[in-house]
Amino acid sequence: MDMFEKDYTIHGIHATYIKYLVNEAKVFERYIDVYMTAAAMGCLYDKRSIENSSTDRARIYADAFSTERDKCMELFRTVILSDASKPWSSEERTNICFRYRDEKIENAVPSITDEEVAIMKEALDLFHSYMLGGVELLFDSFNSPTINIDDAIDYAYKTVFDQHSLIESRQGSIDVGQLLRPEY
Repeated sequence: MDMFEKDYTIHGIHATYIKYLVNEAKVFERYIDVYMTAAAMGCLYDKRSIENSSTDRARIYADAFSTERDKCMELFRTVILSDASKPWSSEERTNICFRYRDEKIENAVPSITDEEVAIMKEALDLFHSYMLGGVELLFDSFNSPTINIDDAIDYAYKTVFDQHSLIESRQGSIDVGQLLRPEY
């Protein structure tokens, strides 16, 4: 797979949001950190988005991807295996995550089909839509003139606690009604 080996440019409002999260809010140190966190958040909260045509750009360089390639691949696999919006079978999802390649290579063994490349493009587009949705969630969470480090820590703790509670509720060890209780 060649994904996560080349520069990736995010355009539009999402680029502006990423720059804000790194340079102004200082919630993240690098664009790649926003990218990975946003992909996870978008998937957890089932939030997807598409790029708009604004001229702003944020580029994640290939060297950042090479440093974080294993984490990006795990996130990609997690998103593809957990997504229910595509009509892919379990076998197709497994092939996308572990077998298919995203670029046609001459003399590859086994050979790479055009269908395989097209499915991988669709899967990567799905992953990026979750990442863009996650960027929106992160921006909304940290875009406040009164935000400080304590607020950021409180938000991170609440998010982790909510996800832990959700996982426990799916395992039957917590009352789902408790998740819907008002916060005071």
